[in-house]
Amino acid sequence: MSTNHGEVTVSPGGLEPGTRVGRWRVMEQLGVGGQGAVYRVEDMEHPGNFHALKLALHARDGRTEREVALMMSRAAHPHVVGFHGCARWPSPREGCLGFVMDWVPGLALDVWAETDGTTFRQLATAGATVARTLGELHARGVLHRDLKPEHIVVRESDGQPVLLDFGAGWYEGAPPLTTGPLPPTTLYLLSPEAVRFLWHSPERPGSHYTFQPTDDLYALGVCLYRATTGHYPFSEWLPADVLQSAIVHVRPLAPRLVNPRVPRALSDVIVRLLAKNPSERCPSGAALHAALVAAASSKKSAWDASIFEWEEVPPVREGGTPERHILRPPRPRPALTSRPPDPSRMARRSHWPRRLTLAASVLLTLVPVTRVPPEKPGLRAPDEEWATDARVDPAPAQYEQAPLPVRNQKLAPCTEELELELSGACWYSLVKRRPPNCPPQTISYKGECLRPVPKSRPVPTSVDGGGPEAQ
Repeated sequence: MSTNHGEVTVSPGGLEPGTRVGRWRVMEQLGVGGQGAVYRVEDMEHPGNFHALKLALHARDGRTEREVALMMSRAAHPHVVGFHGCARWPSPREGCLGFVMDWVPGLALDVWAETDGTTFRQLATAGATVARTLGELHARGVLHRDLKPEHIVVRESDGQPVLLDFGAGWYEGAPPLTTGPLPPTTLYLLSPEAVRFLWHSPERPGSHYTFQPTDDLYALGVCLYRATTGHYPFSEWLPADVLQSAIVHVRPLAPRLVNPRVPRALSDVIVRLLAKNPSERCPSGAALHAALVAAASSKKSAWDASIFEWEEVPPVREGGTPERHILRPPRPRPALTSRPPDPSRMARRSHWPRRLTLAASVLLTLVPVTRVPPEKPGLRAPDEEWATDARVDPAPAQYEQAPLPVRNQKLAPCTEELELELSGACWYSLVKRRPPNCPPQTISYKGECLRPVPKSRPVPTSVDGGGPEAQ
């Protein structure tokens, strides 16, 4: 796309500071996703007023048009990022569509929870506010459908949560985003019922999953699990087929069994949100709000403790200031809730669900067996023969094809002679380690141990999360 009569080609995802988009001047880039880029911009008619501009990467982007329609009307809410108008770039008539919204200085929910001093009472209060907001949006017929920690920003000025990124949102009359059975989403935040629908979708060509409020509430449960334990219920590093089987068949450990600091009442609410059967979850955002407010009303001192334990590290230099480091609990070891389906019963069904079932069966034969202590209320101990450890550590994932990027990984261009570029993302090659002795959180590929290069975290704002292919 040219900005100077064809002399200089600039991508909508690469605008330099000082670039004008309508009445807005770009100050800095805040992030780039699969469908759009987000910039902090200054209103040139009111210098000193800063907002966020989300600009589509393609000129005719129906997803951005859907989001604009939603943000202008049904999604307007005190705890949803505010909408201020539209702009196009580089042509005001035919350029890429963008819209201007509040710039929300603050931290994503998971990062905020891992800040020294954040307490369980503060987290439960923020979660209750998000639940009430979702309930009010659901009552208007609006579903978020891509709720994850980075789409919940805790505002720096007042500690209030703000929902971002309704690019995958749904409302009555909204055109579909994809031709597949599911909209753009994030696999490890999908509900069990959505995964089951995905498995059976080959039997119903052209069918689309109908998201429900309980899907959003399940995703909020995953977000709260991540905030209280430092981990997702099921690792995002698991292969897709194993991860899907875990979501359907495996019971995640209660948060208090992963992080003993978690108050029992908060742990119980999160466990209920992650129930495999949607009828066993909180039926509405209002009900979840009430449950979290009731839990956080406790006078017990545990509610006012820091979510994670911290240790003080002596300074490297004499006279320096000691540093405090977070101590995350080990990755949880979930257990099966029920025996996986008999593969022979899947003979008349599509091959895809059968392969998923077989993948889960193989996982069970390879991992060590452990029994999970019973947790009440509403949880039963699994049969001993079906209790399992679903972790990927210490064995790293192995790929014959180039590995896909993971969340928060630096994307190309990569630093020459230091980073390796694969699948459009940047990786470190561990020169001193070779398969099969790759350390945890690395990937074995073509005889090398590769570690994702993390991207620098800017001030969080409404960055497009993209679809599963972008994860």
